[in-house]
Amino acid sequence: MRISTDCRTLLDAIALPVVLMEADGRIALCNREAKRILSGADPVQIGDLLQDREQQALFLRTARRNGRFAHLTLHLKSPLDTFYMATSRVRQEGQKGGGFLAELLPRQLAVGGMHQLSALMHHTADLRRRRAAAEQSARAALSEACKDPLTGIANRRAFDEWLEDLLQDQKRALPFSLLFVDLDYFKRINDTHGHDVGDRVLQRVARLLSGALSRRGGRLARIGGEEFAVLLPGADVHAGLNVAWRLVMALRDFNRSCPAGESWQPVTVSVGVATREAGSPWTRHDLLRASDSSLYLAKQRGRDQAVHAALSGRAGLPLSPMPAGKR
Repeated sequence: MRISTDCRTLLDAIALPVVLMEADGRIALCNREAKRILSGADPVQIGDLLQDREQQALFLRTARRNGRFAHLTLHLKSPLDTFYMATSRVRQEGQKGGGFLAELLPRQLAVGGMHQLSALMHHTADLRRRRAAAEQSARAALSEACKDPLTGIANRRAFDEWLEDLLQDQKRALPFSLLFVDLDYFKRINDTHGHDVGDRVLQRVARLLSGALSRRGGRLARIGGEEFAVLLPGADVHAGLNVAWRLVMALRDFNRSCPAGESWQPVTVSVGVATREAGSPWTRHDLLRASDSSLYLAKQRGRDQAVHAALSGRAGLPLSPMPAGKR
């Protein structure tokens, strides 16, 4: 290996002991610091620096395979026993095999640094685990906060967030429909059969509505005592009314198949539908008012039915509150 004067000067300027070796392990150069520590010794092979000379072949195989590595298992003999060797491959222009530059690093500093790095990595991993657990707990808490405790479906808070997301999505090129679902004369069930029966009816209705809501992306929430709401992304006027009638028929069919008792009292639903067309300037207030108008119209027409005020020519129907007991 030809070593230029500039290369020798550069290696001698390095404060750490450095050894330049051929690919076969012959030492081509020890810099000034290495010579100082060796006190005039003149090693010929890299094995001359190892406590076990037989490990030279292992050292060279590892160096050729890895190219750049820090071999912590090889111990240097005195006075280099407080160092460990880290090597990197070096090649001169046009040279195939090349040799290796070995830096002798203080073992206490290097190993201590690695221990600190390992501890830092463990600490970072622990922080990531704690953060993931905290985020999971937050998601679980938020999920519980958005769930109706009686029926297990979404509550008013979740509905408000869904509706706000749909209204804020300015890029949405599709309509969506809102359904207000109200149980007819539900107060009579509570007054006649007790609130326990009323609660079981509400739970059953929530399951029936969920089962009937087969449209992809449809979302159901309980927004009041006997009031439910459904959001149907992508549903136009006719699709929204079709889903509403499906909900009405789900209750009718169940009433025919299930006799009255402690777990069920026959009940029907009225459904009001409103649709926000793509690009419509309708606000949240406009949509809620239109849905409520449709529901009021369904009640006026005899209940147990679905109405879309836009299809009835009554989208602007004035609101007149109906007493809860007459719903």
